[in-house]
Amino acid sequence: MSENRFFRAVMIFAYIVCFCTFISSCARNIDKVSKYEDGIIDLSDSVFWAESSAVSTVYSTESLDFKKLDIHVPHCFDEIAGRDGRYIWLRIRFKVTNTLKYRSLGFVVPYLHFSDKVWLNNIYVGGYGKFPPKEKSSLFLSHCYFFPDNEIDNDGENTILIKVWVHGQGDISDNIFITDYDTAIHKSDKISFFNSKMYVFFVGSMAIVFVLYFMMYIWRRHEKDNLAFALLNLFSGCFASTFFATELPWYNLDLVPYLWYMKFFLCISFYLLVTFASYFIICFLHSTFFFYEKVLMILLISISTLITLILPSYNALMKCTPLLLSMMFLQLSIGLLKFVQALINKERRYLAVALFLGFTPVLFSMALDVVLRALLGLSAIPYFSILGWHISIIAFIFMLSIRYNRVYSRNVYLNERLEKEVAVKTKNLSEAKEHLEAEKAKSDMDLDMAAIVQQKFFPFPSNSFIGWDIAICYKPVAKVSGDLYDYYHNSSHLEGISLFDVSGHGISASLITMLSKNIVYRAFRECIEKSFSVSTALYKVNERIIEAKGEIENYLTGILVRFSSFDDEDVCTVEMANAGHPHPILYNAQSKVVVDVTHKKDQYQYGAIGIKDIAVSFPEIKFNMGRGDVFVCFTDGIIESMNKNRDEFGKERLISVLERCSTMNANLILENIENELSAFLNGNQRDDDLTIIVLKRKNSKDKMEEILEEL
Repeated sequence: MSENRFFRAVMIFAYIVCFCTFISSCARNIDKVSKYEDGIIDLSDSVFWAESSAVSTVYSTESLDFKKLDIHVPHCFDEIAGRDGRYIWLRIRFKVTNTLKYRSLGFVVPYLHFSDKVWLNNIYVGGYGKFPPKEKSSLFLSHCYFFPDNEIDNDGENTILIKVWVHGQGDISDNIFITDYDTAIHKSDKISFFNSKMYVFFVGSMAIVFVLYFMMYIWRRHEKDNLAFALLNLFSGCFASTFFATELPWYNLDLVPYLWYMKFFLCISFYLLVTFASYFIICFLHSTFFFYEKVLMILLISISTLITLILPSYNALMKCTPLLLSMMFLQLSIGLLKFVQALINKERRYLAVALFLGFTPVLFSMALDVVLRALLGLSAIPYFSILGWHISIIAFIFMLSIRYNRVYSRNVYLNERLEKEVAVKTKNLSEAKEHLEAEKAKSDMDLDMAAIVQQKFFPFPSNSFIGWDIAICYKPVAKVSGDLYDYYHNSSHLEGISLFDVSGHGISASLITMLSKNIVYRAFRECIEKSFSVSTALYKVNERIIEAKGEIENYLTGILVRFSSFDDEDVCTVEMANAGHPHPILYNAQSKVVVDVTHKKDQYQYGAIGIKDIAVSFPEIKFNMGRGDVFVCFTDGIIESMNKNRDEFGKERLISVLERCSTMNANLILENIENELSAFLNGNQRDDDLTIIVLKRKNSKDKMEEILEEL
């Protein structure tokens, strides 16, 4: 037999044994109350009722019109007194049988709701609960009244008068009887035990389960079902405490008003019970708990609690009960929906079946309570739902023990095999380490060679150019870089520059840079020789790189810039095209303003280089540069660099440095930018390659005169 089948068999057997034992015990108890042997006077068919008022007394009952009351009908007070609160008188007449004559007797009413006071032959003998204004119910206690021998008419007819305050779902049980006082006390205590006092044990066990599961949650916080089940038991215990509240000192001493006791322990505890039952179902099934579901559950519990707290009276609470119950049904339906989904899902169906088995006792016992109480009207019997819930608790503890037994078995296995497995793994790791170290050394050598080759591809300017002061910062985040820059010149005349950034990092990105460098160079040369725009050159670069790199996914962003010759006023025209690259910045020496170099508002730039079947637009941008103007282009490695607080360096800081250092030469401007970045990072490492090109316009005639002197 598989483990799952064995588990199910044990669970079903346990359910049957527990239910049969408890129900047979209750049946014997009911039988002893309802089977009237010699020495017991059955009064179930001797009850009459009459209307009353708060001020009526036992002496005023002589003028009342008493009518026969059928106490075998469920909730027999509903038709005669309603649920809004009303006084009625009950009258019972009896003659003492020969076996009970000249003895003190006990009058037993297994259940009477809401509160009452009893007179025997116009002599007050006691009462249960309290009348308004400080009304209080006797709840589920059996009522037992002492009839002293000297107050009983042993030869004639005796009259019992009961003044009852009927409030809410009022009722009186059948099986009302009189017997000798010792026997009455014994039978009444037995009824009270099954109907009320027995639940003390159940609540105590719930408290223990709450502590157990809550501690498990503290130890293993990722297992949310432990927390849900712990809180489910906590609020189940609070709810069940209402069955034996008459045994609690704060209830009998009027420390808490009856209405507020019912609000907190009967109503709000029930709302929380249902909420955590739904939450437990979700956690047990490992279902996804969506945000809107959490919000809905919080709203439902909050609204129902708020309504309960602001209701002014017991009557208002009774009238709102259908609304509050419907809200709790909606609360529970969230968990039931997850249960149905898990039942449909083959991978989680076993969890749904286990959950159903765990809740089977409480579901069955709830159905039994509905049949016995709502349909048959048996009010003087225990609530089987509490027993069913305790069997469910045992079931879930059993599931928990199986779960942890598997963990324990696994730990034993690991302890037994750990030393051997560690030795084997250590040997394998040692061999793998040696192999990896050899491979790493070889890879490092190849990477160093690749870095050297790449550095040769991107040399710094070895000579100065007429009218230009140039400084370049090129810092890969690793040994090789995905940044690509180049400058194009004819002897001492600077014709243009380019700056590109390949997506990704490492070897693949560096290979694309070396592949692209020659393509960009040829396109720029064609641009010069055939006199077409840099925008056209950038389109050609895009087409050729797509063809050259094939299916490689890396793409490029970048700018291509061309400089014209200087005019008589020592001003040159700059033509630029941008392919999705960060906009360069330009300092104008005349206006002393730094601006972004971007296309006109009526132009559109979109797309990058090297992405197949994607439309692109690289509009041409034109502007002039005179003496003292500074042009700075860069990759996103600088503006997206982050400090330890995850703040980006940004373009604003770059602009600030340029404004502050605009009168310096290109090298000092670049040095200040690097220092500002270093101070911002404060030791935090960059995660992207960094390239910055600073071009500052200077007097072109000074350089020209030097060349003429050399000639």
